[in-house]
Amino acid sequence: MKSVILSFVIVVFLSFSNSLFSQTSKEDKQKAQAQHITSIVVDSQHYVFAAQTATPVTGGMKNLSYGYDIIISKDTINSHMPYFGRAYGGVAYGSNTSPLEFISTKFKYTSIPKKKGGGWDITIDLQDQSDVKKLLFSIYDNGSASLIVTSNNRSQISFSGDIEAVKPKK
Repeated sequence: MKSVILSFVIVVFLSFSNSLFSQTSKEDKQKAQAQHITSIVVDSQHYVFAAQTATPVTGGMKNLSYGYDIIISKDTINSHMPYFGRAYGGVAYGSNTSPLEFISTKFKYTSIPKKKGGGWDITIDLQDQSDVKKLLFSIYDNGSASLIVTSNNRSQISFSGDIEAVKPKK
């Protein structure tokens, strides 16, 4: 009888300690992810926003295929994003290129830490683009992000996706 009770106590102790270690491991992973995001977004300002969904003002959410992204560095913004929405004056009739396909080298980058929870609100004012005016990012510690694009001649569009480190070219 003593051996059964002792075995039961050992099993309970081992399962409790295992759950305690796995919880600590999960917290460590979350902290490491937050530090990684901080280093690429705030410290180096060199990262990629990989879009997964687009939500135009009119119409529903659209899932995006792989390859739609914005590469951000301290001196260049390279955007490869689709546009769904309404165009107003100043847009060429029949244009089939996305206004979010551009390279910008003249912009103002502002990063503000979020008050509640971890993350940052990033505002990028584009000064060398005639159509796209502003990129507003909300970036979270876990690597998820949202983007709102405001334009001079088109309706607003928002995206959701992830923040990743820029992979070196081979």
